[in-house]
Amino acid sequence: MTDAELTILSLLCEKPSYDYELLKIIDQRGIRRWAAIGTSSMYYVLHKLEQQGLVSYETDKYGRRLFSISAAGLGVLQTAIVDMIGTARTYDRGFEQGLANLSALKKPQILTALINRQQELSLQIMQLRQVYAKEKPTLPFALAAMYEHRLHMMEAELAWLKEFIPAWEAQAPDEPEIIPEPELVPRNRQVILPHDPDSIHKVPTRPVPPERAKTPPAMRTEIKPLKPDVPGEDC
Repeated sequence: MTDAELTILSLLCEKPSYDYELLKIIDQRGIRRWAAIGTSSMYYVLHKLEQQGLVSYETDKYGRRLFSISAAGLGVLQTAIVDMIGTARTYDRGFEQGLANLSALKKPQILTALINRQQELSLQIMQLRQVYAKEKPTLPFALAAMYEHRLHMMEAELAWLKEFIPAWEAQAPDEPEIIPEPELVPRNRQVILPHDPDSIHKVPTRPVPPERAKTPPAMRTEIKPLKPDVPGEDC
């Protein structure tokens, strides 16, 4: 049975109810937190259970349908609940499968994932405690037991993680730090700045005379280099 089917049958087992009464109880008890049952899906589930003979209804003088659980529905509900309570099932198999395959990850990946799970679990426990404290005064004993069981399971896993993470770190070998080798760039592709000794643009220049250096650039006149003395030629 789906969570929604189990929820509807369980509520009708308490007492016959109209559809709007079922919606009100679902909201009051916060059932949507653990069962995917919205307004439209509830009517779908009611119709399905009715077709299967697990639910019946009577129409009152206002045309409203009063739903009740049938004898067959009660038998199916009881069988499902006995199986759920009496059968031990593995908790969170996905997490356990992840633990069995830790060797495929690197140490930083494993540590990050474990810490993330620890933080997320702590947040969920805090939020669930707040909801439970608010709703506990109006909850039936059976639903209060459900909250208590879930909190104990989550707290037990959180306590296990607090012991497991440092124990795993202590035995996990440190991975060697890999320093990438510098890339060799051909000389003809290297960038050589003008002030570099190897630059082809570096050309020696004549020093500027002190008196000329004080003259603004706009007022300077070009000084042509003197020609060397040539015999037989006037200077």
